[in-house]
Amino acid sequence: MKAKSWIIKFLLVFVVLIVIFLIDAHYEYRHIKIKAIEIKSKDIPKEFDGKRVLFVADFQYDTMTRFNRVQEKKAIELINAQKKDIILLGGDYATWEKNIPKFYEDAKNIKIPELGVYAIYGNHEYPGEKETAENMKKLGFNLLTNENRKITINNEKIYIAGVADLWHGKPDAKKALEGTKKEDFVLFLTHNPEYFEEMTENEKEKADMTLAGHTHGGQVTFFGKIIMSAVKDKKKYGYGMKEYGGHKIYITSGLGGAFLEMFIRFFAQPEIVIFELKRG
Repeated sequence: MKAKSWIIKFLLVFVVLIVIFLIDAHYEYRHIKIKAIEIKSKDIPKEFDGKRVLFVADFQYDTMTRFNRVQEKKAIELINAQKKDIILLGGDYATWEKNIPKFYEDAKNIKIPELGVYAIYGNHEYPGEKETAENMKKLGFNLLTNENRKITINNEKIYIAGVADLWHGKPDAKKALEGTKKEDFVLFLTHNPEYFEEMTENEKEKADMTLAGHTHGGQVTFFGKIIMSAVKDKKKYGYGMKEYGGHKIYITSGLGGAFLEMFIRFFAQPEIVIFELKRG
């Protein structure tokens, strides 16, 4: 009898903990944090001192059966509300190919800042690269596939470079950084942070900051410790600002994603990142 009572108590505690977890995980999913990071470099020209670069990745507000349009619209409203001069999109705009049109329907509401929007492919843009390219063009976004764009203000310039996806594309940092010099300021976009392992020392030196997504910060973690992730080295490339060999890479937790068909996150809060450029 005592054993039966103990089992019932254990099950009740377990159920209560699961309910608390689900409530918290749904709450966390819906609350996007705004994270500000200063990038200080002597390579930043005077005209770009104080400029703000907004970076987001991994919208993925869909599962096999559902599309979370409410949260996607909320994310876009938050993006529009931030003070910024440039927007960078780090790939994975929907999880399932059938939902790609829905993302672009909402993406029409993203207000293009003065210095433009620059985007790359994520692994979920394959197949469907052609559709992505066509939609990006219609929206006036610059899609970077192993190439770069020069942004100029009064004869001073910085570069945004981007590569194809590591899993399904053919990323080529050498080609993406063509025409840039080590003394230029370059923001380098790769969807998968593990492409950083394949970059040469020269390519890393040209990229003042590498920006990536893909991991969702673990989506559902053990109180911040990433258990499952789409990268091999979860500690090295799981989330946040990293520096290896004097070269910096920032891996964002992204915006959406799902776990077991549920729109939840646990100690992996979604984010919009604002990089403030500082000359020095």
